[in-house]
Amino acid sequence: MLCPVVGGFYFGRSLAGIARVLRAHGHRVVALQTYPPDLDRDEFPGPPGRRPLLGRSSFDGFVVMTTALADAELRELDASGIPLVLLGVRADGLRAPAVSPDNAGGVRAAVDHLVEHGHRRIGFVGNTDQRDTLERYDAYRAALAAHDLAWSPSWVYRTRDNQEASAEVVARRLASRGLPTTATLAATDRNAIGFMRGLQASGIELPAEQAVVGFDHADSGARSRPRLSTVDPLHDQVGERVAELLVARARGQSVGRENRLGRAALIRRESCGCLEGTQGELIGAPAVRADAVPRPVDPARPLDEVARVVFAPVLDRSDARGVLRRRAPDGGQRPAPVDAWLLVLRHLLRGAAETGTVPPAAALRSLADRTAGLRPSQEALEQIVPALEAEVAALVRDVRRRRPGARASQLGRTVLSRGAHRDPPASSAAVRAEAVRATAAEVVVAVARGCAHGTVARTGRLEQDLVDLYEVDLGLLRGDEAGLRRLDWLPRGVGGTAALALWEDADDGSGRRVLRVVGVRGGGTAVERLVGTVLPTAQFPPRELLDPRSLTVVAPVAFGRSDWGFLVVGGLVDTRTTSTRERYNHWAAMLAVALDRETLVSSLREQQHALADAADRVRELALEVEAGAERAALVSIASHDGTWDWDVETGVVRWSPAWARIVGCDVADLRDDPEEWLGRVHPDDVQAVHAAVAAQLAGTTEPLDVEHRLRCADGEHVRVRCRAVTVPDAGGRPARMVGALAVLSDVERFRSELRARALVDPDSGVLHRTLFVDRLEQAIGRGGRVEGYGAHVLAVGLEVPPTVPTIHRLRGALGPAGSLCVLAPTDLVVLLDGVSDDAARHAAVRAAGACGSAVVEHLGDVTDAPDALEVLRRAGAALARRRARAHGAVVPWSAPSETFRAL
Repeated sequence: MLCPVVGGFYFGRSLAGIARVLRAHGHRVVALQTYPPDLDRDEFPGPPGRRPLLGRSSFDGFVVMTTALADAELRELDASGIPLVLLGVRADGLRAPAVSPDNAGGVRAAVDHLVEHGHRRIGFVGNTDQRDTLERYDAYRAALAAHDLAWSPSWVYRTRDNQEASAEVVARRLASRGLPTTATLAATDRNAIGFMRGLQASGIELPAEQAVVGFDHADSGARSRPRLSTVDPLHDQVGERVAELLVARARGQSVGRENRLGRAALIRRESCGCLEGTQGELIGAPAVRADAVPRPVDPARPLDEVARVVFAPVLDRSDARGVLRRRAPDGGQRPAPVDAWLLVLRHLLRGAAETGTVPPAAALRSLADRTAGLRPSQEALEQIVPALEAEVAALVRDVRRRRPGARASQLGRTVLSRGAHRDPPASSAAVRAEAVRATAAEVVVAVARGCAHGTVARTGRLEQDLVDLYEVDLGLLRGDEAGLRRLDWLPRGVGGTAALALWEDADDGSGRRVLRVVGVRGGGTAVERLVGTVLPTAQFPPRELLDPRSLTVVAPVAFGRSDWGFLVVGGLVDTRTTSTRERYNHWAAMLAVALDRETLVSSLREQQHALADAADRVRELALEVEAGAERAALVSIASHDGTWDWDVETGVVRWSPAWARIVGCDVADLRDDPEEWLGRVHPDDVQAVHAAVAAQLAGTTEPLDVEHRLRCADGEHVRVRCRAVTVPDAGGRPARMVGALAVLSDVERFRSELRARALVDPDSGVLHRTLFVDRLEQAIGRGGRVEGYGAHVLAVGLEVPPTVPTIHRLRGALGPAGSLCVLAPTDLVVLLDGVSDDAARHAAVRAAGACGSAVVEHLGDVTDAPDALEVLRRAGAALARRRARAHGAVVPWSAPSETFRAL
């Protein structure tokens, strides 16, 4: 049986009726819940979430209730050929038979009753998305038309679902602008209760200003104020009819597509305007079967009619296997349970009327037991007592008119077991009438005891449920991963079979999900052997987990976004509660939360271990760093080099003691910023040092290597050589600059000056051709080794030989990345080392602007060139071609005149 949930009066009673018939035929019954167990305040979502259909290849048949399956899945199941019966589902285009209660008859009786109260403007409140509620709406329209009553679309109050909250919202909105109706029929009792609650909260008096009638006969209607008048569609008898059709289909018999129960009951209470107490009447009772015991309904004997209403759940229940009832000892057919109850009750009264004695306690106990066995409704006693008083009054009048006869004496001997061996003495009419009244009082007590038995028993079950819920919650809170899967948290009172199956991926790599049984309870060795078994969804649950004595519930273990698998539990379902939250639903939701928590705790433990390992590694690295720093300090002392570490992001510089000794200071006296170094640079060397530092911060890949003079604490300058490398962060931005400062000796300074004067012009900074070719060769070599490395060449043609100011302007436009060399008396060649295509294009534009009417030719990326000399030859050729054109033009990078890609 596929149902959204397994609890509540509607689903619970329907499942109970289905299970009774199927178990009588020897079938094992399974209720599969398709909605998640964490529904918020009983508000069902639209279509259920997509889940694999369980047991497709192992069940003999399916029952689909209301919105348990999405439309596509329902049609797929219908087309599969598996015996299928629908309950509360629209069967448009489906082959499966559908069963529904007598919605039309019940609604017609409710509207007729409201019309009898004088109402002419009758509204409808509810949701019409489900088959049953849509039929009730159509029947409401037809009933109004049958009475020639007007109808307006404004009298239809549509709700989001069948629950109280949505109807209460509608009622408050209607009350704020004025109700157009004097009475309202609700699609469900829960809609009716929410509608009444909203009207009363808005100050509307019920039923004086608005009469309300519900549909479902939920127990909550008897607790509302005023008590709710309602239609009882006899849900468990509808379930029995569903089971009979499913058995017939499983046997290959043909059945009709549309099936209705054909009877219902109207329960009249205060909300419709009936103030004399609860009354009930059957609607559309079926014709008497030929093989059934005749049971005429005499209007003058209201007890028969009342009994058939208050004991409606067991009315007309023949043997589930379709055979005749068991025969009585005299060869006749045994009466139905309600008829047997009426017969015993009347035997007691008539025995008192004939013998003048009160029946013994054993006979009264038997009546109380029979009453409890019929599972009376909440208002059974309230309806039985007035009908019994009417029957007693008629019997007393009859006693006063006649004397006891032989047949009555025999009846008295039958009832009075203590006096079975002697004839009861003849009594006066007054004595017999008094005995009838005394017997009636004892009968009322016995019936009250039988009616109270169900309430007392249910109270005990509810108390046990609370104890079980408390035990389950504590077990789930205290359980570990293994205990949760072993089902150690289940309450001790659960005596049936239980199992937990969790999702996992199939081993065949198909991407299918399968279910692994991880824990079981009860059922013996055959069930215990299932632990570790992997089953496809079509074979779950296995037969060993199905309880032959009771209903087996399969609830999804899910909460929020987590979906762990399924919980299988054998047990009973509460058919009287209004809420659909029954205990198995609660267990599944809490188990999902516990498994989520255990997974989170396990993950945190793993992270804790990982953090502990990382902390150990950090300590090891710290020791290694400390040892490395010590080694670096020793090397710095031995080599007399002063090291420094500049954190570019924070601007903090750490100086080594050797660096402090070079400038003649103590480390503690040095500032921790770059200005401590840059501020000591000789004014003539500031530009070169700043340019070198700027190149590093701009992202150049070449190490810093610059010689300059540094002012010491005594005011004297020493010539030093500074070398440094820049370390980028994860985003490629400079993060640290680490360098070393070495003092040059006199010989080294002399050699450096000679080398500088020979290779670099001291005034203009133009490189000697040999040095430029060497740098160009190195750039070409780096381009072949380093992926993404770029080196570009510009050829600059002037009209006259360049002057020092012109060259300074050109160097300023190119930045520190540019190296210049004289190509011809009026021509220069520029190497842009380590720059991107866009940067080279922008540098060419700036160079053209700095040189006025000069010709600037961009040769492109030269890292693919064969050698430096070929680059210089191409540069001269490009300038020669460009001089034939207009001066001052720059070839855009997107279309260079000649590149070295093809060389």
